[in-house]
Amino acid sequence: MKNQIDQNSETIKMVEYALKVLDFLRNKREPVGVNEIAKTCGLNPSTTYRILKTLEQSGWVFQFNDRRYITGQKISFVTEKNNLFLALREVAQFVMAEYTAKYGQAMNLTVREGFHCIILQQSRTNKFIDYVPPLFSKLPIYASAGGKILLSELPINLVDQVINSIEMKPFTSHTITDPKQFWQVLLETAKQGYAIDYKESAENGCCIGVPVRDHEGTIIAALSFSGFIGIEDPQELLKYLPALHEASEKISHSLYTCWER
Repeated sequence: MKNQIDQNSETIKMVEYALKVLDFLRNKREPVGVNEIAKTCGLNPSTTYRILKTLEQSGWVFQFNDRRYITGQKISFVTEKNNLFLALREVAQFVMAEYTAKYGQAMNLTVREGFHCIILQQSRTNKFIDYVPPLFSKLPIYASAGGKILLSELPINLVDQVINSIEMKPFTSHTITDPKQFWQVLLETAKQGYAIDYKESAENGCCIGVPVRDHEGTIIAALSFSGFIGIEDPQELLKYLPALHEASEKISHSLYTCWER
């Protein structure tokens, strides 16, 4: 009986420790190492490490490759967009590098911030010139494959707000500047599950993108092969779709793997 009571007390104590660790990470809002967590929470590093590993397996925390932690998909990926984006950058980096090496084409991972889409992660080729905007560049949401993907499944009133708040100025003769025409493109994008920028943002430049989804199927980012030059028929880009979908699924799996257990 005494052993049972001792075990129950120890379990309650570990739950309290775990909640203390979670609360610290939730308030910290940036990646933190084990030693700092242990010191702040008044725990020894080995106990803190065991707690973090248990929480990581269940999706309550996320560990970066440099061994630092943030709250994970069961908390911050829903409530803290910054943490979601940090984790996205981390898991996408290696997947994108793998597919760029395999297909010889640069990749962009874009996310929406208000009325813009931003390149959150990127893999470049070894070409002297690859015609891809730098990391963290803002892309025209109405004239990029990623932008179309990110808008395609949003509520109608939110898309209306975005379209009405931007100046749809032409970058090339192919840029869509008519809101009604752009709406049609978004409907097609939602139906077919991919988007193409065919010379809309840059003369002679093209890209093709697909959604990256969370564990519930909501679009959280767009993944694209970018920087194609000299494509005469946009249908040529469709051969990259299987690879894009495969890479997108790998990113989602790495981010939300605990939901599948």
